Amino acid sequence: MMNKESVKTGSTSKIEKNTKIQNNSKTMTKSGNKNNREIIIEILIQVLEEGRLSHLVIRDKLEQYNFLEKQDKAFINRVSEGTIERKITIDYIIDEFSKTKVKKMKPLIRELLRMSVYQIMYMESVPDSAVCNESVKIAKKRGFSNLSGFVNGVLRNISRNKDNIKYPDINKDKIPFYSVRYSVPEWLISSFIRDYGEDITIDMLDSMLIEEDKKVTVRINTSKARSDNVISMLEEQGIHTVESEFADNALIISGYDNIDNIEAFRKGYIQIQDISSMLVGQISGIKENMVCIDMCAAPGGKSMHMADLLNGTGMVYSRDLTDSKVKMIEENVARCGFNNITVERQDATVYVNKDDEKADIVIADVPCSGMGVLRKKTDIKYNISEDSVKELAKISQNILKNAVKYLKKGGILIFSTCTMNRLENDKTREWLINEMGLEPADFTEYLDNGILDIKMNRESVKKGYVQLFMNRDFDGFYISKFIKR
Repeated sequence: MMNKESVKTGSTSKIEKNTKIQNNSKTMTKSGNKNNREIIIEILIQVLEEGRLSHLVIRDKLEQYNFLEKQDKAFINRVSEGTIERKITIDYIIDEFSKTKVKKMKPLIRELLRMSVYQIMYMESVPDSAVCNESVKIAKKRGFSNLSGFVNGVLRNISRNKDNIKYPDINKDKIPFYSVRYSVPEWLISSFIRDYGEDITIDMLDSMLIEEDKKVTVRINTSKARSDNVISMLEEQGIHTVESEFADNALIISGYDNIDNIEAFRKGYIQIQDISSMLVGQISGIKENMVCIDMCAAPGGKSMHMADLLNGTGMVYSRDLTDSKVKMIEENVARCGFNNITVERQDATVYVNKDDEKADIVIADVPCSGMGVLRKKTDIKYNISEDSVKELAKISQNILKNAVKYLKKGGILIFSTCTMNRLENDKTREWLINEMGLEPADFTEYLDNGILDIKMNRESVKKGYVQLFMNRDFDGFYISKFIKR
């Protein structure tokens, strides 16, 4: 049986920190006629009921209520992200104590209970009594006085019995146990275990719930500034820096409030980019004066990495599908001051005749299920399905057909995804070899022993591909390199 410790603190979420977020529960600063918990409910309804992207909804809400105190915004962010991350676990707990199952509840009541159970189970700094009282007040205020007694009864019952909840028995069936423990859909856990084995699956799931301070990886634009100068600049602002052992010119930074307040970021000396994404440029073998096409480029990290490696020469054509994505790339390029990047709006599935055999290198970081970024975008796991994965694999092939046509003879294709799924990754790689006639390219020479020995399979790298599994150091990512003969 899963005990409370294993669910509540055994694998502590990155959201569930020891930092005290005080409960102003009378509570929270008023925002018009709304308190902080009502703002959280609005976020949860938009994400969990309407299917909007959590990171965008939370960002927009915090901007909307930017006048709130920092402490209030921290509370809103933590409870919103934590409730979304732990939804399956929370729903299991509610169903254990409610005659009306979660799926049958009215949306506002459902999200009110989810938010409240998260606080009861995972936030020791907030008294359970305050959680129950505030939830009853919100139910009445929102026109559900007839259900306020139900809300109160369910929450107080959970509060009294939270140390004695009966969870799925791992000895009877591991999949439901892991699903509730890690709040991941059963089909996804089954898929991971089938493809990669139980040990790797548990390591990945554990990495999703590891407690850690806010850390971000950035890449230094070495054509703009020297690494030692950038590190000094960051440290002068009180920002803690650690040089990564896994990628060139990569830093892990922490101890800052807002990335826009970092001088090195504003000046374009650094770019936020995950380690795994940095490896795409690192293994490309790009040389000065080459032409590169980045087909699905937003937010532009890989495009700017290639432009940086070109050292002011050549040209990178950085493309994506929508105006909003193009604008995002343009803003990053302007901040970093690259003149050898052309940003274009272009549907990657539509062939551009003028680009036939134009590129020395094509980067195709194709649309994917995003399973490799579950640590950062916790709602992804609720929005993907086996059918959607199959559709994404088809879209990828359409994009890659064009990518191959854009390559010169002897040109390099880097095919990548931020997921761990054999259909999207290995099967697509096999299709590129067998149907598109590409030759796998060994990229061992471009990698340090640190990442080769610790995070990679050397034999697969020699065969021109690697599956990086989601871990505490970087996202899950798939990279494969080919030559067009």
